[in-house]
Amino acid sequence: MAIEAAESMGLKELAEQQDLSYGIVQHRLNIKNAELAKRLGRERGIYVTFDCPRAVFDSARACRTLSGYIGKAVSGFIGNVRRSVPVLVIGLGNGGIVADALGKRTVDGINVVTYNGDLNRQCVCAFSAGVLGTTGIPSADIASAITQKINPSAVVLIDSLATSSATRVGCSFQLSTAGIIPGSGVGQDKERIDKSVLKVPTIAIGVPLMLSLRTAVYGFVKDYLSSVNCDVDEYRLRALLVEKKLSNLIVAPKDIDFLVENSALVISDALNEIFAK
Repeated sequence: MAIEAAESMGLKELAEQQDLSYGIVQHRLNIKNAELAKRLGRERGIYVTFDCPRAVFDSARACRTLSGYIGKAVSGFIGNVRRSVPVLVIGLGNGGIVADALGKRTVDGINVVTYNGDLNRQCVCAFSAGVLGTTGIPSADIASAITQKINPSAVVLIDSLATSSATRVGCSFQLSTAGIIPGSGVGQDKERIDKSVLKVPTIAIGVPLMLSLRTAVYGFVKDYLSSVNCDVDEYRLRALLVEKKLSNLIVAPKDIDFLVENSALVISDALNEIFAK
C-alpha cells in the first residue's frame, strides 16, 4: 500500500490526513514525480486510503457511511461521464481462494445496467478476469481486450492487496489512479493495468486481505528491540528471515471470509450508489 510505503520511509507527512466519522481516517497521497515514485516504489498517481476501526463493520449505518466516502472518491476520480457509455468494473484475483476473492465477490454484487435509452442510470458492465493460472491468459490482456471491445468511459479495477500491518487487514480501502499489477502483492509481478494500457480513465480499488509475514515479523522485531533500547542489526535480521524461509510467506486471518464479504459489500454498495445517481 502506498501509505505504508510512505510511513516506512518516514514520509507520512506527505499524505494529507482527515479524520472522518465513525473513527474512519482518510489519507490522500499524491505521488507527483518520478523521483518520489522511485523512492516509494509506487507509480505516479493519487492514492486515497480509508483506514477503519473494526467496529465500523458492526454497524450498518457506519458501513453505509464508509461506502459513501468511497463512492465520493471514485466519483472524483472518474468525473462526469455519459450515462449511455458504460463504466466497466473488473474483478481481479482468484475467486477460488478466499483471501484473493475480493474482485469476484465485489463484481457479484454490482448492479449491471444495459443501456436502453433510459438516462436515469449509468450503463454498467462487470466481469471477473480470473488469474493466469486458471485462464492461461494474463489479466492485463483480458482487461485490454474487453475494454477495446466495449469502449467504456472508465474502468474500475478491484483486487485484494497485501499489507505489512495486521491492523490494516480487511480494515483499509485504497483507491488509486495509478492502476494495479495483479499478483504483485504475493511476489508474482505481472503486467500493469492502468490508463496507459486501457486508454481510458482507470481507477483501482484494493483492500489488504493478506499479510506479508516477512515484513510483519521484521517490523515487529524492530519495534520491540527499539522499545527496550536495543540496537537492531538490520542486515542480520533480514538474512535470518531468508534463512528461516519466511520471505515469501503470505498469511490470512482466521476470519478472512467475513472480512472479504464485508469489504466486497462496502465496495459494491459504493459503486452501485454512484452509478444509480
